[in-house]
Amino acid sequence: MSTVLSPSSWTVAEARSLTSRLRHTATTGMEYDALELFGALTDYLDELYGGAGFDRLLPEPERSALAARIRAARGHGVPVDFSTTEGESRLDQPVNAAVTLAEGRVLAAELAAQADWQGELGRCLQALYTYLDQLYGGPGAFTELLTRDEVTEVAAG
Repeated sequence: MSTVLSPSSWTVAEARSLTSRLRHTATTGMEYDALELFGALTDYLDELYGGAGFDRLLPEPERSALAARIRAARGHGVPVDFSTTEGESRLDQPVNAAVTLAEGRVLAAELAAQADWQGELGRCLQALYTYLDQLYGGPGAFTELLTRDEVTEVAAG
């Protein structure tokens, strides 16, 4: 059972605690957006974990089981129809008020190249994206949030 958000040196618990405290320090700019994104992604994982709380990266076979439930909820990889209103909203879906899923990947890479806590935060975000990619089916697969009904289905197991 891994709790380290590699390539960061922070564990899930440390990252959640530190980002929560830093949100009160960083009030503008890309650091604040990254802190908000980290909080939104971990909240999303809390929901996918069934409300039990995202406090670790799941080991096999639990990770595979969760990934299978996510694939089933997404319709076995059937692409979203972007010509519909729902499809359009998923394409450029904001994770929070300032950052979409796609923008978050870029932000994570920019921060990861920095020193100090900003670099650790960027690497934590990269780890979350990698983990969510794994749960969604592979590299780059995490491109949309599940709908409320889909999250409920996944969490119910």
